[in-house]
Amino acid sequence: MASSFLCPPNSDSLSDEVIGNVVQRVGSIFTNDNDDRGQVSRSTHSRQAYSSNRVLVDSYSATGSGAHSMINQLPSESVVGRKRLPDLADVPRQPNGEVASYTAEEALTKARKMKVPASRRERCRINQARYRMRQRHREEELDKGIRQVEEQIQELETQRQNIMMCATTNESMWSIATEYFRLFRYGYLAPMTVPELSSAASSGWLRTHPAKQAHAQLDYLRAAMAPDVTDGNVSGAEALLENWKLLSLHHSDVQLQLKRLDQVGQDSLLASTATSVIITENTLRDVYPHLAGSLLEAKLLNQRLVMRGSVRFYWDASCGRVGRIESKVDVLTPMLELLGNLEEVACVFEKALITPDGRIVVKEDAIE
Repeated sequence: MASSFLCPPNSDSLSDEVIGNVVQRVGSIFTNDNDDRGQVSRSTHSRQAYSSNRVLVDSYSATGSGAHSMINQLPSESVVGRKRLPDLADVPRQPNGEVASYTAEEALTKARKMKVPASRRERCRINQARYRMRQRHREEELDKGIRQVEEQIQELETQRQNIMMCATTNESMWSIATEYFRLFRYGYLAPMTVPELSSAASSGWLRTHPAKQAHAQLDYLRAAMAPDVTDGNVSGAEALLENWKLLSLHHSDVQLQLKRLDQVGQDSLLASTATSVIITENTLRDVYPHLAGSLLEAKLLNQRLVMRGSVRFYWDASCGRVGRIESKVDVLTPMLELLGNLEEVACVFEKALITPDGRIVVKEDAIE
């Protein structure tokens, strides 16, 4: 057989020119004019492709050599008309070498499955980081709380030691009451060193607490009164001393006299007192500001009020100190004796910063 295997004996009757010149006579009933024109163009393109292939085959048969180079010049098998077949190089293969067939949906599902473990690992890593952060924060809070508790324990221990040291006094309720009236005989005293008096040199309280303190009145209240001592309105030794300070600042020539001291119960003493003060310009400005420029202001200026009252001491046997002290002063009676009628007395106390029972009202409390 002289001809090449690429040129069979019937190549003339079934040549590319014969087959390629065949034109479709009847169009598809499902296509429009645009599809017909596209079909004609595709037919023309096919004829051109077949003609070029025929030239290559004839040249191969004429020369009989360079088969590999000619075959390489043939159009790619992946091109059919204008469509390109998918490249099978990237398609996964089965173990036997055959191409594994799968759809685009399966490929997308597989890609998603590959992403799931990665995202899950990322979430696990983030959760672990958050957990470790919470653990560290909890440890820091616990350490902070422990330090605060230790500081509170130390403060309470110091307070307990101070209370035990101060509670060693063996003074009686009577001696503490008499010392109270001695120290506050002239009202509030500015901080200073109190000289030791010969008349009180034999006092056991003075021997236990020498008069070498910066503020004798405050030191006495701290030593003789319980830490939470109260007068019914305020609590603490400092608060009690502040009441005396306000009374002395708003009035002049304050004098406290003890008239009588009786034991009215097993753990209480009742003292009858007389408190004398002089109403000054400071008194009218600070205590009776609503009387400015009135006739009542002129009547009260430089007048002395002698107010009867009482002081009751309640003894706390658990700590050996005074646990409660109640002071009452009658300001209404001497004010009525001075003015002579209840109408003016009512006008004086209407907006005054002192109550008829002698309690000084702080300006903040008066506003409320």
